[in-house]
Amino acid sequence: MHKTFLTIRRLADLDTRLFLSINAVHDRLRLQRFSRAVSWSGDGYCYALIALVLPFLYASGERWLIAGLLGFLIELPVYWMLKNAFRRRRPFDVVRALHPVLRPSDEFSFPSGHTTAAFMVACITTFHFPALAVPMYMWATAIGLSRVVLKVHFVSDILAGMFIGTGIAMLSLWLIGL
Repeated sequence: MHKTFLTIRRLADLDTRLFLSINAVHDRLRLQRFSRAVSWSGDGYCYALIALVLPFLYASGERWLIAGLLGFLIELPVYWMLKNAFRRRRPFDVVRALHPVLRPSDEFSFPSGHTTAAFMVACITTFHFPALAVPMYMWATAIGLSRVVLKVHFVSDILAGMFIGTGIAMLSLWLIGL
């Protein structure tokens, strides 16, 4: 038990150091506006816009929409269950000298919902439109990093969101037989 606690403590310390390092680079590069815009693109508005356009432009757009809707039906309850099960405090609550650039919509940090949704959409989009793989995953990664830069998530919150979002995308594709 004692060894497990030390391992968890070391991981938390590493997570905090990574968070502070990323934010030190961000502070020097002054990417606050860019980070806010990227984070905003993961708020859901872009997903809705894409969902309104793709089914009319491409034959596979309808299958993309069905997979995405199923993915969100799975993702949202999983996200809320994990947030409330782990109840991880946000970086600005742990490192009191920090002030978040924006106020998150919920209290807890783990996992990052923005990152989870972005990677889910990137995976589903890549399955249907392989040529979009690089820009979609770059965008999803940028959303995750923006959440760290905005001081509302630790790096491990982002990594968890990447894995959970990708897993949910694969599950939704499998459930609809794609």
